[in-house]
Amino acid sequence: MSRRAAFVAVSALLVGVLVFTIVGRPHARVPPRGSASPSTATQPARSAAMPPAYLAWMPGGFPPAFRSQVGTLPGVERAVVVAGDTRWLTRSTDADGAVVDRPTPPYAIPIDAFAVDPTAYAPFLPPAYRAVVVRTLAKGEAVLGATSARLRRLGPGGRLWFGTHGVTVGAVVPDPVVGWGEMLVSRAAGGPLGIVDDRYLLATMQGHPGDAAFLALLAPHLTAGVPVRVATPGQVRFVRVASGSTPPVLLKARFGEFSAYRVAPDSLELRVDPAWFDAYIRTRTVPLLGPETCNRALFPALFGAMEQLRREGLGSLVKSNAGCYNPELLSAKDTSPPSFHAWGAAIDINAPQNPFGEPPHQDPRLVAVMRRWGFNWGGDFLVPDGMHFEYLAPP
Repeated sequence: MSRRAAFVAVSALLVGVLVFTIVGRPHARVPPRGSASPSTATQPARSAAMPPAYLAWMPGGFPPAFRSQVGTLPGVERAVVVAGDTRWLTRSTDADGAVVDRPTPPYAIPIDAFAVDPTAYAPFLPPAYRAVVVRTLAKGEAVLGATSARLRRLGPGGRLWFGTHGVTVGAVVPDPVVGWGEMLVSRAAGGPLGIVDDRYLLATMQGHPGDAAFLALLAPHLTAGVPVRVATPGQVRFVRVASGSTPPVLLKARFGEFSAYRVAPDSLELRVDPAWFDAYIRTRTVPLLGPETCNRALFPALFGAMEQLRREGLGSLVKSNAGCYNPELLSAKDTSPPSFHAWGAAIDINAPQNPFGEPPHQDPRLVAVMRRWGFNWGGDFLVPDGMHFEYLAPP
């Protein structure tokens, strides 16, 4: 989708789940490949299996009172509501105080950041990591996921700055332990950083209710008219908000990390680091689509899907192409993440027949081929976006 101000666009989701930088210049770095994170390279393997949990989330986040209400609902054994917002990193330093990243203003690096109450989050952590995460958060320090630590080139003692507010890295853990985010802090530390919007719920339940019963329990306490995504334990890989979409940290690992800034205060449009653009964005002629500008890492899958459609005599299913690379936010809030189009990691096909928010009309054969080549289809989103196909996994 392109330049939609509706914040509901953050609601990408998984098929089958019930619907109810360099100093003195802009940041541009090809992420190191295959390197161990600074704090885990010499540690023995520990189980990062997350305890089973029910999941719920909704576009735009939960209403303010929900966090205090959910723990008292009948059948809820334990619950934690996780706050999450995109925050813009202005510089980072290692444990010795040396600058690691410092984009030239007004450029900054988008960070997928979350905040929790440490005690409430503890039951939802793997036993092997519970003590270190709770202790780190209680000290007001940040926990990084392993992929984030590699991208940031930081370990414990490093420091992240978001304008005038900074936070010290206290630990590095496997990605699922921080909800596949880039940074996890306590609620007390997250407030000054602007991590305040309640994004998703984790809960343990008596009697192991199904999707419908779990949703029915929550619905009276949620915003009327806003769709909700729920999942029982084991239904989704990414146990977090937007549980069916690839998390930003994995997008960065595959498509490169950029710094950017908004061209106007209320605008969706981003001005992206030109060095990143030059390194990653290419224009090539794609079968059935014609000249297309995308991230270089998306082209193998895109070529594969279009070639298969042509080979199987299904080329006529592609009637139009609304584009791939488009640097924008998902909404006009500065806490909104960049869209998949900002990475050049999505393509909009047959847009006139599949307007945003309307029932999709893509041919199932086209959808099946795109899925085979690793694309997630927007027609399955909580708010349908039938034209939209985004990167989900390698083909």
